[in-house]
Amino acid sequence: MSYAILTLETLPAYIRSKAAELPAWFDSSATLEINELSDGNLNAVYRVSSNTASLIVKQGLPYLRVAGEAWPLSAARAGFEALALEWQHRLARGSVPEPYLFDQSMCVNIVEDLRGYQVARQPMIDRLEIAGLGSSIGGFLAQTLFGTSDFGLAAGDKKRLQAQFCNTELCEITEDLIFTEPFEAVLLDGKPNRNHFDAGIKPALETMQSNAALRLEVARLKHRFMTAGQALLHGDLHTGSIMVSDSGDLRVIDPEFAFYGPMGFDVGVFLANLYLNAIAQRGHAPNELESRAYQTYLLGEARACWDAFSSGFAAQMLTANSVSWRNAGFTDAILLEVLRDACGFAGCEMIRRSVGFAHVLDVDSIADAQTRVTVLERNLHLGSRLISQRQRIETYNDLETIIVEALT
Repeated sequence: MSYAILTLETLPAYIRSKAAELPAWFDSSATLEINELSDGNLNAVYRVSSNTASLIVKQGLPYLRVAGEAWPLSAARAGFEALALEWQHRLARGSVPEPYLFDQSMCVNIVEDLRGYQVARQPMIDRLEIAGLGSSIGGFLAQTLFGTSDFGLAAGDKKRLQAQFCNTELCEITEDLIFTEPFEAVLLDGKPNRNHFDAGIKPALETMQSNAALRLEVARLKHRFMTAGQALLHGDLHTGSIMVSDSGDLRVIDPEFAFYGPMGFDVGVFLANLYLNAIAQRGHAPNELESRAYQTYLLGEARACWDAFSSGFAAQMLTANSVSWRNAGFTDAILLEVLRDACGFAGCEMIRRSVGFAHVLDVDSIADAQTRVTVLERNLHLGSRLISQRQRIETYNDLETIIVEALT
């Protein structure tokens, strides 16, 4: 079958054509109910229901969905998502939707329907305390990052897997939108800068962009992102890529940005989104007491993430595939490197979500204009500190001190 964009009208026939490859419990011969769920930036997503069973169908489109056909993008990214999901499911079963089918020609992934789950971002804006959020994500990262690294895979296996993740287009989006455009007022060869931001923070943005030392450190972080192929990353691990059930079960979704990169990137992006929410609470909580209470919760979950990741990773290093790696001092050095990277990458994520192409609802939904500007300025200030001071970090306590100072 050649590629064609699926629609509500064509999906039933497509599903029936795949009946032999779908789970036996899904009756594709019954009347199918189709509901479109698309709400992200990249893909078309549908729920297909048959009797009491349902599946999720996710198709890569030949453009960035949020921008339309004016921003072409290869639909083949669905293949990176399929392979990443396969590995995440293998290494951290129960942490991601179960994959059922990947159709390469149609760029379609069919996966478990997380019916009864909701994306974590909005509930967290509303100050929902998700028990075990940090430890669950930290554990997921320990399993997936170790399991796809040189420490968990034989050298040849790791190199062969890494070669399958040349996710050029989506990596370029990250390189431009996180590391270049927010920090550089003028790009090369007349290339357009896609930043968009509240006019009230223009002076703070211009001051940040004039900071040569900061831009130098961001250049180092960008180079590390592009060259340090330590492990298979999710690549976009924010609170919009996490779903939570009423019972508190968590699943990580949408790994289409997956590639081999520095382990601290996934850690840093997740932490940054907790920090963004914490600062934004001054625009959401009804009073200072509730704002502080939720900030305390978020700080606890951020620490729990690092503790679960570092302890889980260290435990697995005791079983690493080479005697070279089974050294406590080496493990400590790797974890410090990851922590410092996470600190810098978190800073870049906070800044790009404040002034770049893709924002976060945590900030954009703040109703009061002046409060929103204040929050954005704090994001720029904290992000800059995280980038500039990352090499001074020795323990997670040092990172937490910077965050606490930013919240006071």
